Amino acid sequence: MRLPFEIRNPSLLDELVPYVVATPFNLPQLNLNPFGVPTLPEHVIDPLRLDSETFLTLLQRLDGLTFGPEGMPMPRWVFYDCAELPGAIYGLARPAQTLWPRARDLFRVPDDYQGLVPVSMYVAIPMPKAGMWFGHNLSSLAPVFEQEQVTDLDLRGLGSLTKGLALKAFQVQEFWGATQWLSKALYIHVKFGPLNLSTAWTPAHSESETLTYGFRVTDEALRASMGDPTVTLARPAPDFWLDGHDQKGMIALQDRIEAGERFVIPESPRPVAEGGVRVPITRVA
Repeated sequence: MRLPFEIRNPSLLDELVPYVVATPFNLPQLNLNPFGVPTLPEHVIDPLRLDSETFLTLLQRLDGLTFGPEGMPMPRWVFYDCAELPGAIYGLARPAQTLWPRARDLFRVPDDYQGLVPVSMYVAIPMPKAGMWFGHNLSSLAPVFEQEQVTDLDLRGLGSLTKGLALKAFQVQEFWGATQWLSKALYIHVKFGPLNLSTAWTPAHSESETLTYGFRVTDEALRASMGDPTVTLARPAPDFWLDGHDQKGMIALQDRIEAGERFVIPESPRPVAEGGVRVPITRVA
């Protein structure tokens, strides 16, 4: 498969195939051919059917591989209640019979299973306003393979590609998400352009060091996120930098947001010693 524009790692679409998890009543709202990349009918998973059980179990294991080390894996009921039933899941997968041996071990794939094994997924939930969606979960096997130094396949750009295709498939016009200041996913989210901040410190979340962000979804933003070198997004210069461990700084920024000031994260964070980051912040109003 090929996209009609350049991406960071085109080999991913040669090695992997798209899948969608959606109920029959949500499926008609989706675009199963985002940017010309088709999702085959046999790769549409209905969570209401018994024969979807093994695939959905593998999805939960992918989530555990991604978020288990961070202490935030999704319970099974959250997948169903908050993702599969009200929203949709888009991702890339590989047939079980051609799966890399280390991935087969990580997923504990049953010996007799012949279906797809998901190596990435993006979960999103529609909000009451038409065209507005909340991004619930981005998972990718890429950082797991990188940490374990597995070289079976070059998975660079897998998370960005998955999210970009997913937002096109879900026909999102306005996007909202939540992540943690220290999350590596923030490097992916900012590829879509400057992120409008709605919270910088979020006690309503189980992790108070959570930021709530949003952006308008355009084809240019999606293409930029996937690595199209012909797209350049406008990014304002940072006014200051927030350390990813600076709780007092997060609360101070939250106070300014609640007082009516507006801020964006204009570009990627910069790593610092011992796994920390400095996140750029720009005041826009």
